[in-house]
Amino acid sequence: MNPLFFARLVVCSLACVVVAGACRPQKVAGEEEKTLHPWFIYREGSSFKEIEPQKELIGTLSVFGEPSEDFIAQCHRHGIEVYRAVSGNEQTIDTPEEQEAVVDGYVKQCETKGYDGIDLDFEHLDADFQSVYSDFLRLASRKLHQAGKKLSHCVGFYPALYEDEQAKTFYHPEVLAQTCDLVRVMCYDMYFAPAIGDELLRHRDDCMGIGPTASYPWVKDAMEYWMARIPSHKLVMALPAYGNDYALAGASLKGRQIYAVLPDSVEGTLPPAIWNYYHKSNVYLYDGADGYKHLFYASDARSTRELLKLALELGIGRIGFWHYSSVSADMWDEARAWSGR
Repeated sequence: MNPLFFARLVVCSLACVVVAGACRPQKVAGEEEKTLHPWFIYREGSSFKEIEPQKELIGTLSVFGEPSEDFIAQCHRHGIEVYRAVSGNEQTIDTPEEQEAVVDGYVKQCETKGYDGIDLDFEHLDADFQSVYSDFLRLASRKLHQAGKKLSHCVGFYPALYEDEQAKTFYHPEVLAQTCDLVRVMCYDMYFAPAIGDELLRHRDDCMGIGPTASYPWVKDAMEYWMARIPSHKLVMALPAYGNDYALAGASLKGRQIYAVLPDSVEGTLPPAIWNYYHKSNVYLYDGADGYKHLFYASDARSTRELLKLALELGIGRIGFWHYSSVSADMWDEARAWSGR
């Protein structure tokens, strides 16, 4: 090759690289890419088509159910890690032998199905179980990491913790920080509506009053609590995609969750929303088809926008939703704007 021609070729190639680089958005030093980490309930008939509209926003997907291998493979082709969401109770893991069997099962599921990790959704266990649960976390972390897989954990912010930050829970924050790759802070169930009027649910440690499933000040407290205990780069600020509805029927007051941005059973015309500036959420007072007055505390685009502003303020670069299929189009728009994509 002519030396002069070769030199010109090198110069032109370098110029193309420089120009191409200048055309790409440049990431600011220390700035984390903003990504979504929702839960997904996989049912019969589910497919990647449900994920496709938001695929470039998603970093990980925690899946309940039995996704097909093709679903997982398509997630991987788009750079989405897939976690197997699992739950359990004290009886599931109360001996070393049971812990060993459960964790070996996790590893096998990851290796045979192609999961990238396990997302532990153990909730409402006895605080006295903490030592045993810490052993379980260390075992799960060690075996999953040895297999090249990851460990995620869901955590809450219940009355015991905001009444006393030193209150003992079944998971030890320091152990979570040491063992987990992701810690998903469930910034919802500030008020657990189904417990109102349902005696079977009164054993839970959620707040049993009447109010939104999440409010701005409470979410801020929740995230600051966990940011003081878990490295921020491991945290996911998980937001609600459902609202709390209460039937005001005197002694028979009942509450439930509605997985939509508006009430689902209205008599006549739904009145305009009332914006609660303290909670930063919309409230509807309406006549229900059941003949009762209802209060509906919404999780919608406007409340989501406020919580995403909070994520920016706190420097949190990962958000999630419970759960994927109930996120409205307007809420996805807010998440897309927050992510910069």
